[in-house]
Amino acid sequence: MKRSLALAAALAATLASTVVRADWGIRAGLEAPMVTHVNSQGSYSIGDSFQPAINVLVQYGPSNLIAFGLEGRVGFASTSNHTRTGSSIGPEIMLNVPILPFYARASLPLRLEPNFTELGLRVAAGFKFNLPIIGFYLEAAADMPFVGNDLNGGSEDTFSHQTFSLGLGGEIRF
Repeated sequence: MKRSLALAAALAATLASTVVRADWGIRAGLEAPMVTHVNSQGSYSIGDSFQPAINVLVQYGPSNLIAFGLEGRVGFASTSNHTRTGSSIGPEIMLNVPILPFYARASLPLRLEPNFTELGLRVAAGFKFNLPIIGFYLEAAADMPFVGNDLNGGSEDTFSHQTFSLGLGGEIRF
């Protein structure tokens, strides 16, 4: 009986330490769209237009399971005749899988430029490798608009434009 009680207490302490820990974190990385589909233009890939972006995320995690943050993204270049992806900012939520190095997140980025504004949905999932203070991540993301205007002033919806990206970077937690 004492052995079972000690084992249960040790298990509860381990689970509590992984669930009840607040963290602030800053993530920064590079990402690039692998494939983009626009109904009016068709599809193009990274081979047709390289559009790198810097992605920065400031988060607060009330536990190791969930974190809330603000995501900023700046698409700073584009090759070919395609418009660069532009800048956006918006709230995000991240869910971490306990014990495993997987996470999923969603955000509502508000595109600020170039030349149009749209509210979108970004869903992402990835792997992360955590050390005591720093970590590294690799993620895949899908972006689609909710409402807004394209470069020609036409309205966009979720089915009119989708972008699938890959990104990698690092994070610092304190």
